[in-house]
Amino acid sequence: MTTYAIGSVKGNYQSLLKLLEKIQFDPENDCLWFTGNLVNEGAESLAVLRFVKSLGKKAVMVLGNQELHLLAVAEGFAQAKAGDTLGDILKAPDRDELLKWLRKRAFIHHDAKLNFTLVHGGIPAEWTFSQALTFAYEVESVLCQGNYAALLENLVQDQSRWHAKLRGWKRLRFITNAYTLMKYCNGQGKLDFHTSGALGTQDESLVPWYRLPDRMTANLNIIFADDANFEDTAYPGIYPLPTQDGLSALKLSETFEKTSVAHMA
Repeated sequence: MTTYAIGSVKGNYQSLLKLLEKIQFDPENDCLWFTGNLVNEGAESLAVLRFVKSLGKKAVMVLGNQELHLLAVAEGFAQAKAGDTLGDILKAPDRDELLKWLRKRAFIHHDAKLNFTLVHGGIPAEWTFSQALTFAYEVESVLCQGNYAALLENLVQDQSRWHAKLRGWKRLRFITNAYTLMKYCNGQGKLDFHTSGALGTQDESLVPWYRLPDRMTANLNIIFADDANFEDTAYPGIYPLPTQDGLSALKLSETFEKTSVAHMA
């Protein structure tokens, strides 16, 4: 079995199909890892969701900020933004089934045999691997249960620093923001929710999350969606999948192979 990790699809179903054709994906023998943000931006978010869900155990997906936005809009806790392409999902006959499936996805996935960890945004420097799994489960357990609406209602971008004594919604908000929105941070690990773009073009006080000193998960091989477009040089243990101009797949094997396609018009 071959496993491929794929960056943010963002509703670009035809680009996804083109990429799968290029890597000669075999659903009988291969597995796909998705870095989240399957939806929004492209015109075929519904088709992407249905396809990934249909793969069953042959697909692993972690949640991104666009999935949480979709869930919040569906529950009436957020307004659709200009340019959103979520309407087909919200009007679909299988809407509730798809949204329930999304709520049961994780924020982090680790495969000990492959020795890779999958997230959408990043992992805070202060967290050990064990803490990363535990803290993710705190939010996941709420999101997949009956009180999930309260979580969606309380998701805002106001908690940008981790403190071990955080409790309640502030704690859950930071965990969620870290996994789905983390890009640049200051030297003390405070999240910056707005900065993106190539490394070296930002304020000197900001660094990509994975370049923070003394990061507790520096021993992990981490795959994530490079929605910030860092354009960084190779960094040990870090495998960003660019998402700006096309779609990329990383073959997880002894010899890494990255395959990319431009977005379909």
